[in-house]
Amino acid sequence: MEERFLYSNVWPLLAKKDQEIIDDCFRQEIEKSDQLAIAVGFFSYNSLKELDRLITQKDIKNVCLILGMYCNNGFPKTLFQLALSINEKWQKAGIGEIRITHSFKYHGKLYCFLKNDQIFSAIIGSPNLSFLKAKQDQLFNQYEIALFTNNTDTLQKSLNHIKSLKSSDVSKNISSFGGFNLLSEDELYWKKTRKATKLKFPQNNS
Repeated sequence: MEERFLYSNVWPLLAKKDQEIIDDCFRQEIEKSDQLAIAVGFFSYNSLKELDRLITQKDIKNVCLILGMYCNNGFPKTLFQLALSINEKWQKAGIGEIRITHSFKYHGKLYCFLKNDQIFSAIIGSPNLSFLKAKQDQLFNQYEIALFTNNTDTLQKSLNHIKSLKSSDVSKNISSFGGFNLLSEDELYWKKTRKATKLKFPQNNS
């Protein structure tokens, strides 16, 4: 059983030699995985592209990404289009999907790593998916902390939590949503997200 505190590497609070960085830990765990289950509030364009690249490169067999803050806050157009296209790619390949919570705002951050249908580790903490970027694009000035764990009880609770989030009462596949106003960059900049129309979805679509 092991738990490790994970750090960011942001000036002037740079990581020390004995401090493990969140990004490094994530990449180490994905090397040992064939399945991923992730629940976060937000993502960035580059981080989702990098996640998709890693999934392809590491031959991940199954992935579920749950996004928790877009149903009520509105969805930036460029991010929605990217997420929709990657969801379609994963579904066509039969490896997974991207889901959006619709019952409530979800701001948790949980990364579960599985092998042969067994969860073996998890990262729990403050980082949205935006922490994950290509190595050549590491200029990121938001400090995050997290905890790595392989505690059996915590892992089972983490997996159960993901399963609860995947319930159709809580989340639906991103392709189920439509008929709403996507947010422009100007709207995001001027913080007009409160006026964004909520996502709509067919009631019978799971």
